[in-house]
Amino acid sequence: MDFFSEQDQARRSTKLLVALFSIAVIVLIAITNFLVAMTLWLVNEQIAGNYQAYQGALDTLVYQETLGLTDYISLQRFSLIALAVTGVIACAVLFKWIQLSGGGKRVAEQLGGKRIHPNTSDDNEQRIVNVVEEMALASGMPVPSVYLLDKEIGINAFAAGSTPADAVIGVTKGCLEQFNREQLQGVVAHEFSHILNGDMRLNIRLVAILHGILFIGLIGELLLRGSAVRSYRSNRNSKNTQIAVLGVAFLVIGGLGRFFGNWIKSAVSRQREYLADASAVQFTRNPQGISDALKIIGGYGPSATVQSTSAAEMSHLFFGQAVNHINGLFSTHPPLASRIKRIEPNWDGNFIVREPRKAVHEATHSAKETLFNSHHSPLNPVVGAAILTAETLANGTHHTVEQVPGGLSLSLSQHVHEPFSAIAIIFNMFLSEDVDIREKQFGFIQQSKFAGIILQIQQLEKNIDILDNVKRLTLIELTVPALKCMSKGQYSIFYKTLLLLIRADKKFELFEWCLYQVLRHYLDPEFGKTKLSRSVHKKVNAVEKEFQLVLSLLAHYGVNKLDEKQRAFNRGAYAAGFYTLALLEEQQFSIDSFVDAVNQLANCYPLLKPKLLKALRDCATHDNAVNAEELEILSAVAAVMDSPVPLIGDLK
Repeated sequence: MDFFSEQDQARRSTKLLVALFSIAVIVLIAITNFLVAMTLWLVNEQIAGNYQAYQGALDTLVYQETLGLTDYISLQRFSLIALAVTGVIACAVLFKWIQLSGGGKRVAEQLGGKRIHPNTSDDNEQRIVNVVEEMALASGMPVPSVYLLDKEIGINAFAAGSTPADAVIGVTKGCLEQFNREQLQGVVAHEFSHILNGDMRLNIRLVAILHGILFIGLIGELLLRGSAVRSYRSNRNSKNTQIAVLGVAFLVIGGLGRFFGNWIKSAVSRQREYLADASAVQFTRNPQGISDALKIIGGYGPSATVQSTSAAEMSHLFFGQAVNHINGLFSTHPPLASRIKRIEPNWDGNFIVREPRKAVHEATHSAKETLFNSHHSPLNPVVGAAILTAETLANGTHHTVEQVPGGLSLSLSQHVHEPFSAIAIIFNMFLSEDVDIREKQFGFIQQSKFAGIILQIQQLEKNIDILDNVKRLTLIELTVPALKCMSKGQYSIFYKTLLLLIRADKKFELFEWCLYQVLRHYLDPEFGKTKLSRSVHKKVNAVEKEFQLVLSLLAHYGVNKLDEKQRAFNRGAYAAGFYTLALLEEQQFSIDSFVDAVNQLANCYPLLKPKLLKALRDCATHDNAVNAEELEILSAVAAVMDSPVPLIGDLK
């Protein structure tokens, strides 16, 4: 699956969405003009003998003699109504956009979701946390927070957010109760594909835009309620009748808006679900998992229905059809049978029947079998080590460090799920080997007032020191969900302390920058500091200087001999389509200029990003080996570009 092509397709779908929305608004303006004219004409007929009493209120809208319907349609009134309708819709869209700007967690909270803490003691919750970690690391994406809709017995799940960094995965209670681990893998992989395909940002825009269209109907409801209250309190009903008629008119407009909105939403959403199903099979290498998940939904009484009051406007975010529609035209998801047939062509047509509130009890399997089966699992040993350790902890089984594959200690794997320990792990990674500087850094940590943090750092120190930089990056990614559990105040202190640790030696080293960028990019959105990249650069020539700088730095860190550096640089430059670029000398760039260059690369269009990442990969692998520094650079650049980490085995 070419996820970058799909991101570009999602971007073009956004343009289609805006075009359809514009057409819908124009149609609503025309209908609004007609209904306002009709309303004024009816009101004029009703109060024909009482113009003097209403002259002050109606002076600009009606004339002093009997008029026909067409007399109420004029260019001036059309312009005023167009301006009013557009303004109301724009304000409603802006309000909704601001409301959802907090990232995926805002969507999850609006749906009634509660964050599952990574150190949860509930077996079902721990299982979904482990599956999400597994899929994130296997796909080279940041580990998202997981939210549980604990009031929903329907089987469903969703991914929400503006970028991979602020994405969350949400699951219903029914999903946890009814699915085994293999089926959860399929569902979570489906949601991860929405993240990678660029569907999340499209879906959030869809929610905001449709809210604007539907807002007109809400105005009609308010007018009708207001007129009813006024009629109850007063005998003067003529004015109330006007308000009621206008309310009905707005309700009609709102109903038409709802029609257009739901049609647009379903048209944009349905095909993306087929793509996500196919991507899930690619991720897990196990079509049976997602196929069985869909069969269970088909044979389950509550199906995928979500009862939340926000379910209707968010229905296109979900794994299954969250809101039932009598007319299939407005369904946001293809029929279950159609989805299953695409995954399993020989399906016999029988769903798997399940009853509500009866959790699935999996047959006992070896965690090692589940995670490292070559047919079913896409995981590498480092990822598998982290997930196996988490499963081991959840089951209360004890193993020695040597028994955990990949070299990650049981102690570290346990501590990544504890917010306090996660902070200690991160601080530990920035400690200097110089005794004097290290003592200074401990002073900064002491000032942070995280009580007992120094003792925790010292207890974890030996386990962290033995890790190479590749495993340190994996460890950082695993700490992200726990670090997101900090309060804003704690994060502010954490962030300031981190900068003090980095600046303690008065040098800003590349490894420190890489770790810092990964952390900042993954954590800032959680605490309201999101800065989205913009698709600005369409052609590679637009970022020639920036790419030259990043590629030069990568070449210098990859090998020692000058001729080898030149060959590595040339291979990357040719892969990107540059044939006259020169390798920059080390004194020609700084960390600051490197940071600026990477931020510019982040503003490339989706289809340009893979070309640049593959070129960087080619530079790093020119000698058939990738060292820790090269992988750090690739990981940090990919994080800033909101792209999957360019794993060597995956980019071809």
